[in-house]
This record gives sequence, C-alpha cells and structure tokens, in this order.
Amino acid sequence: MSTTSPPDVSLVIPAYNRADLLERCLASIRASAGVTWETTVVDNASPEDLSELRQAYPEVRWLRSDSNLGYAAANNLGLRGARGRHHCWLNSDAELFPDTLRRLVDYLDQHPAVGAVTPRNVGPDGETQPCLSPEHTLTMAWLRDSGLHLTFPNARPFRDWMLPGLDWDREQDAETTQTTCLLIRREAYEQVGEMDASLFLFYNDVDWCRRLRRAGWKLVYLPEPRVLHHGSASVETALWKERQLWRDRYRYFGKWYGAAGRLGVRAACLDRGMWRVLAQVVKGRPRQIPPLIELSRRLYATLDEEHNGV
Repeated sequence: MSTTSPPDVSLVIPAYNRADLLERCLASIRASAGVTWETTVVDNASPEDLSELRQAYPEVRWLRSDSNLGYAAANNLGLRGARGRHHCWLNSDAELFPDTLRRLVDYLDQHPAVGAVTPRNVGPDGETQPCLSPEHTLTMAWLRDSGLHLTFPNARPFRDWMLPGLDWDREQDAETTQTTCLLIRREAYEQVGEMDASLFLFYNDVDWCRRLRRAGWKLVYLPEPRVLHHGSASVETALWKERQLWRDRYRYFGKWYGAAGRLGVRAACLDRGMWRVLAQVVKGRPRQIPPLIELSRRLYATLDEEHNGV
C-alpha cells in the first residue's frame, strides 16, 4: 500500500518455496484493516517460480537474490530503506487476521517503553503454539541441547525451559520470542541494529531479542491479536538443516560466552549423540545405532569446520 506519508508498518517476508503459503500470507496483509503498510518480499533464490505472485501483488516490492542469503540476511535486506513508523518481521508461512496489524500498532503507539511486540501464534487447528522461551543461557547450551530433556522431560531444568506454567491468555513481558510475526518500533530497530547475518537460519531471533532487552527496551507478548502459523513449512527436514542448527548454535553461544560457550555446545553435541544411541539400545533397535553414530560424527565435524573457519 503506497502512501505519501510514512506508512504505519513496513513488513518484510523472506520467501523460499511454498508459494501457496506465501500467497495466503500476502492476501492476509492486503486484507489488513485500520493501518497503512508497505511490504517487501525477499525471494531467497527459491526454486519455485514466483512470477504469477509478482503480477498478482504489484503493490509489493519484490527483491530477488541469486543465492540463499539465509533468514537473517534476507530480513536485513528487506528492511533497508523501509519508511514505516514500525517494522515487522513476518514469516511466509504465517497469515494475519484483519485486525492483527492494527492491534499491534496501537499497542506500540500507546506504550513508548516497549520496543517490540509479538501476538499469540495459533496453528491451523486454532490451538496456541508456544512462541516464547527464557533467555538462552550458557547452562542451556548443555542442559537442553544435550538431549537430556528427551530422557528426563519432567526434571525441573527441562520442564521450566518449556514454560509449563505460562498463561498464554495474559499480556506479559517476554525474554525471547520467535519471529513468526514481530512488530518492532522503528527507533528500537535503529538502536539495536539488524539481525546478525552470521546466524544463517537459527538463533538470529534469540540473539536479536537479547540485544533488544540489553538496549533497555521491553519485549511484550499479547494474547490478542493473533497470527496463524503453519509452522516451518518452507524449511525441509534434512541433514543440512540439523548441521546448520548446530553451526548457528555454536556461533551464538560463542558470541555471548566465548570459549566457554563453544565448549558447552561441543559437549552438548557429544551428549546428544550418546543419548540417541542409548535410547535405541534400550528400545532394542540395534540397526538404528550405526546411522545415529554416523549422524553424530557428521554433526560434530560441523563444529570442527566452524572452529577452523571452513
């Protein structure tokens, strides 16, 4: 939507595959009521042809990358030159309700100490999808990522990580949120800066939320409005994804905790592999053990590559 004055919201949507969901996302923006907006889609070298969508949504600014820049870099690119009073990271597998943007904008306009606000995430079944987590501390680099939470899910450190007592019907301050839909005050974005593009796919949201709060801004979760989230539909489950997860994890904890953080991630990677193997032993599935050992070897090799700058 083009306006002579700055729009209320500048939205950026990184796109990679699932053009069908991107179309639904764009249609939901077009149906948004009570706000002015501008939208940029960053085509992250998607194998799918998006030409029909480009024709169907001429009001959208389309940027095409010749290679997959990653989630963080695509968001950064899309917001450069943005004119909106607020910025919005929106996933291509998400759909806004007609009042979502208006409610988010109204909240930021009425609460000057809040730097960013996230709505309730709901799945296609209408159920709430947890989108908040505690700060990712050095302890979590081992406790959660080691895989022990899969064996001892009721132990307090792992149970607390999942925020079991959180009241999703209550407005509340948050430490970390997913960026399915995150509305950011322009002044906060300018102070905190762009996403860390070295975090290619994972932990870029965790890192940015941490920097936001370190800069003195509040991050708030609202039970209303809502955003419909189909859930990681554009990211295929594959070995490269798990390797990238550990690579980004290694970079994140190294960034915030130095050598201790990197060591913690290495220990977690080894422990996770061990617990996976032990689980198959207990279940009497010996044929599953060799591929799990090979997987663990390849994941740990990823950390070696990262450490050596490969």
